[in-house]
Amino acid sequence: MALPRYADDTIRTIIKETKELYEEIQELKGEDGSFDDLADEVKVTLVVHHQTILRNKRCLQAYVNQRALTLKRLRWELGPVLPADMRANMGRREAEFHTGYDNLLTDYMAQVGVDITSDLSPPKELMVEVRVLEDVGEVMMESGSVNLAKGTQHSLKRADVEHLVRQGYLEELERHESC
Repeated sequence: MALPRYADDTIRTIIKETKELYEEIQELKGEDGSFDDLADEVKVTLVVHHQTILRNKRCLQAYVNQRALTLKRLRWELGPVLPADMRANMGRREAEFHTGYDNLLTDYMAQVGVDITSDLSPPKELMVEVRVLEDVGEVMMESGSVNLAKGTQHSLKRADVEHLVRQGYLEELERHESC
């Protein structure tokens, strides 16, 4: 899952345009705030400006909401620490949101005593065959320590390695049942 770079310049441009449209509306409307004495062309201009402001607001809300949903999904799929390239693509407030969401999720899991992010789908088997795609090094697991060197294959507990599979360090191999 990718996280595109935060569109900071585009957002600033839209906010600037919205402020300019609002100021123009304030200048065009009558001194008493009434629209009755305005020419029809001015009324049309006011409506178009107002609708543009509303459209800009909806677009920005949709953008921010979609990114928040993506950040939540990334927390569930990749865990509390995002890869550096994804962190670099986040805006300052998005980083704060991710940290806050992680804290909420972590606190909840601590209160209920269950890691609800460990199994995103029901496991078919307790053990899983995995191949190491990137050197991970020595990892402490429930059953002991394992050296996850690139290219090696291991049979490990699903709960111990699922987060490494989601992060792309390991790939799950399909098991073939013998007849």
